[in-house]
Amino acid sequence: MDFKGINCPVCSVGFKEDDDIVVCPKCGAPYHRECYAQKGKCIFPELHKNGKSWRSENGYADEPEESIETDDFIICRHCGCKNSKDSIVCEQCGDFLFGPVRRTIDPFGIAGDDEEDEDDDPMKSASPFYRTNQFYVNGVRIFDLGFNKDDDFDGVSGEELAQYVGPNPLYYLPVLSSLKKRNVSRFNFAVFLFCGGWYIYRKQYWKGIIVLLINTLLYAGNLVVSELFADNMWSQATAALTAASGSTSYNPGYGEYFSWIAQNCTLTEGFLMLLPYIFGLLNLVMMFICGFNANRGYYKNCIRKIKKIKEQNPGEDKKELLRLLAFKGRTNIGLAWMLMACQVIILSGLMLYNP
Repeated sequence: MDFKGINCPVCSVGFKEDDDIVVCPKCGAPYHRECYAQKGKCIFPELHKNGKSWRSENGYADEPEESIETDDFIICRHCGCKNSKDSIVCEQCGDFLFGPVRRTIDPFGIAGDDEEDEDDDPMKSASPFYRTNQFYVNGVRIFDLGFNKDDDFDGVSGEELAQYVGPNPLYYLPVLSSLKKRNVSRFNFAVFLFCGGWYIYRKQYWKGIIVLLINTLLYAGNLVVSELFADNMWSQATAALTAASGSTSYNPGYGEYFSWIAQNCTLTEGFLMLLPYIFGLLNLVMMFICGFNANRGYYKNCIRKIKKIKEQNPGEDKKELLRLLAFKGRTNIGLAWMLMACQVIILSGLMLYNP
């Protein structure tokens, strides 16, 4: 549905084409995002109780039974947003584009937006875990992951753990559940590729800074030793072996290189020639160690941080505690990219440096 010209029910200002609009997933009422944040919930609880639509109550055509699929996009049956052809849920309101089940969570992805449900349990209708082993996290419906909101994770509930973890639940929730129930993890390729950046992204700051620093030092050591000594010595070895062969196209083997080093270099010179490869091997070993151990360490970090937050906020309302866990946990992509960018700048400077 195109909301242009329709007034926001909170501020009464008409929606513009470029406005950031969120839609209540229960009745379809549109809001400016900041207006919804101000109220903290939809202001039409009566429509929710009676199963009515904001569209029909305000004189707009009621939502169709199914989303409309065209050759280029899918029009959401609930809010009218145009979605890409491969979408499962609406990018604007989070409603499922096809099928009878509707997502009923806060547009901000945090449980508990409606305090006046019939059973007086806001978590039942607004929680991402409204059904055992079938729940919603960030608008994604997840089936049979072996992860239950009532599971006990060393004194932390599954519901609390999921709110703290946040993004990428399809990967992390099953992994964390497997760690708790069977003590079985899996290799994390994101950590293998980004190492320190991933730790910082998941708010494990000290571990991330240490790993990023080690990674930078190993790369820097490789570049400096290669530039100041190793590259020149390898060039000398290649020239000497090529001249000895009598052919300008001769390509020496590793055994010939090592034989030349043993005959023509001191122990220190030979070590310096091999040092860049040692740095590279150490860095690769560190990447594998991080990849194999990251999920286990992340699980322990989540449990420790959640318990600390609960200890610092005794007696906190359940809904507010979940909001606090979502705020304190989840990710910090901005800091991760900034520190990795600093690493790239430092290493690029070393590569360009020519004494």
